[in-house]
Parts: sequence; C-alpha cells; structure tokens
Amino acid sequence: MIVKRLIALLICTLLFGSLAESQRGAASVAALLSADRPYVTLPGTAFDALGWDLPDGGRTVRAIADAAPGGAFDPKQLEQARPADLGYRAQWHVLRYTRYGLEWDITGLQLTPNAPQPGLPTLAIIHGGSANWYEFFLDPLNGPGLGQYLAQRIPIILLTIPGNYVDGGWTGPDFEQRVPGYLLGRTITRAEAKVRNAVFTFALAAEGVRRLLEQATTGPLLIVGHSTGGEFQFMLKESSLKSRLGDRSLGWGTGGPASLTKDIDEAVGERAARVVQYGKYPRVDTLRARDAAGYVSSAYIGPLNPLKGSSPLDVARKWFEAESRRRPQFKQVLQDMEHQGFIEHRARLEKEIRGTLRGNTYGVDAEAVIPDLFSTMSSPLKGYRKMAWVVGSLDNGHWDPRPDDARESHIAARFRKENPGVPVRVLAVDAPITHYGHIERPRQLAAVLLEAAQWVAAP
Repeated sequence: MIVKRLIALLICTLLFGSLAESQRGAASVAALLSADRPYVTLPGTAFDALGWDLPDGGRTVRAIADAAPGGAFDPKQLEQARPADLGYRAQWHVLRYTRYGLEWDITGLQLTPNAPQPGLPTLAIIHGGSANWYEFFLDPLNGPGLGQYLAQRIPIILLTIPGNYVDGGWTGPDFEQRVPGYLLGRTITRAEAKVRNAVFTFALAAEGVRRLLEQATTGPLLIVGHSTGGEFQFMLKESSLKSRLGDRSLGWGTGGPASLTKDIDEAVGERAARVVQYGKYPRVDTLRARDAAGYVSSAYIGPLNPLKGSSPLDVARKWFEAESRRRPQFKQVLQDMEHQGFIEHRARLEKEIRGTLRGNTYGVDAEAVIPDLFSTMSSPLKGYRKMAWVVGSLDNGHWDPRPDDARESHIAARFRKENPGVPVRVLAVDAPITHYGHIERPRQLAAVLLEAAQWVAAP
C-alpha cells in the first residue's frame, strides 16, 4: 500500500510539476507582452518548458497520413476520427467563388476543441508561399504539427488559398510544370493554368479568405498569416470582417504589409538591388518553383528541423523529398511581386497580363484584373487597438542578432507611429528556431501563440 501511494505521489508530482512549469512559462509570455518595450525576448529555457500533450500522442493522424501516398491524405478522413482521440472535432470546408469571370476553390480545415479555453477568438492560420494547410497540421515525418496542439485549447481554421492544394497531392518532381489546384475535382489544362496564373492577384485570394471565414466561423476572429500569407490580415482589416477582427493583429513570422516592405528596403538601401533581382523572375503566366538550395540560402534550414542530414542542403533535399507530393513548392509571380510591393515592375506586369489574356477563350478581361494589382500597397496602417508578432531568433528574414535592425522592429516602430499609445509588441523566441519554427517546435510554439492570442484579445 505504501509503495502504491509513493508511486501515485510521484506520478502526481511529475504531472502537476510539468503543468506548473508550462503555466509559469506561459505566464511569462503574457508578462513579456505587457511590457512597453520595442521588443521583448522569451528565453529559450522558458520556451522549451511550454506546451501540452495530445490525447493520443498524435497516433490517429499519423496513421491516416502514413497510409496515404506521400502523406497526402484526404482531410475529410479526420471528420470520421473520434474527437476523444484527437482532442477536437474536424470539419473540412471547400468554398467555390467567382472572380474575373472564373471560378476558384479555397479550402479550410476547421478544428474545434473538445474543451476550449473560454473567451478566445477563432484563430485563422494562413500559410505562406509554396505551402498549404498540411504544413500547419503535421510535420514532414507525419508527427503532430502546430494546428493539432493549438486545437486542444483554441478554435482554429487552417486555410489554403486557391491553387495550393490538390486532392491526393501532386506527382512528379518538376515543380515548375505543376498545375495549381485552382478547382478541386476538375482537371485544368496547362493553357487554362497560364491564364489563371496571370490573374492570381492578392485581391483574388483575399476575397476567398474573406468569404470562407464568413461562411465557416462566427464570433471574434484573429488572422495569423505566415510569411507571404501575412498580407491577408492587413488587407482584410477594413473588410466585412472588421467588427470580428476588432482592430487587432497577431503574427508568426508575418512581417508587415507590402507598403512597409518597400519603405524599409529603401531606408536600408536595398531596394535597387532587389528590384533588379525580381526583374529576372519568369513571366507572369508561369510559376516560380522553389528548390532545396533556395531554402538553404534563405536560412530556412535550422538545427531543430525534424529531418536530419550531413549538411543543411542534405536536410533541405530530404525535406523536399518528404513533402514532394502534398506541398506545392511553387509560387505565382504575381504573388511574389505584390507581396514585396514591387510597383517598379507594374508596367511589365500589365503588359504580360494583357498579352496572356489577349484572345483567351475563358472570358477574362485584362482591364478587370489590372486595377487590382498591388492592392497589398493599400492596407491601412492606422486604426489598430492591439498588435503582437512572434518571431524566431534564427528567422533571418524577420529577426536579426542586432534586434534594432530587424525587419519586425522597423515594422513595429512604424505601426507605433501611426497608432500613438497603442500596445504594439514584438516577441522574439531566443531558441534556435527559423522561419519554419512551426515545423521545428510546434508544441512549444502553440503555447506561445495561445498566450499571445489571449493577450491580444484581452480588453
């Protein structure tokens, strides 16, 4: 009996000790965000202690993904899984809408916790370029991803913009030759894909995001766009979602709207060189494929990547191989140009759009598309009530060893100027996570984003 009591006491100590440590780390996130400083840093030791377990350790999702070729499983299978095993209920959404006379499909995987923490908004997570919802749901080895952890505590929906998801995934390694999944369940010819590529504006994608969120969610809402997807929360601030967004902003590796990207480039003397670089991009009707070497040069390969190899390039190649089927690995040229605010190339883009659409048999009018170009440059900078962005210490596109020089620091400073007295925070995680920290440490990052969402949503 004494032995059994000692064992029970030991289990309780380990369980509640672990919980208390997690709560202490979580509380430190809120305390840090409450400090009125240009930026704050979450120590790596506190970050490592954060997080919670999944009811089944992620086994249900792993089994589903392992059984599908290349891991590209049908998300509707999640609707049949037991919520008690997952910790949430899953619902797959496909919304078809029309823009420029063409139909487009946007998708969302909605996860509703069995036991949500009270008073939290729905967190809408939008992927960056070359990615989709899979990246925020499981890692390259089919282990549990950011979304699975978040869905234990907060309602979320993982959105995929038109083109970046295909039922069953893509086959073949030639990413430049892939046909985006602009419509699900219908084959799109390469000729039609060229037309669609040439009109794939941010305005088109933002309209789909807005409509899907209106259809699938209710109540308070926070949009978290990663990387290129960061544009959407700024573009939709004054949309029909305004009252639900509440003039609040939350980001993970998000950056700012394109107008600030241009301003910062000019301020640090990098604009001219970047204009030349982007001027070498392919035509607007084609795709720009990503490759493993590009991920290395962009410092996307960090020491905590779940895939291991003899060099960063070796890890990147394994990553591309593991995700070859379910990850698109391409970006439309317009997506890149508009995200970086390269209005210097507007005349070229207009010419290529008109040339691609001349005589097209799909009824697409170039003059209906061109006014939407660079809508990313018009996102409002004023009228915010609360803002917080999270960034990893090795995210060299957003953070810097000299924090005052970091892109996020410059963006936060501008928003403070435009919104006097408003809490605008940058939280840097002092752990070796990169732009893809949601793959490297999803459990811990989920806890940080949950606390950040609580802080942003609080009055």
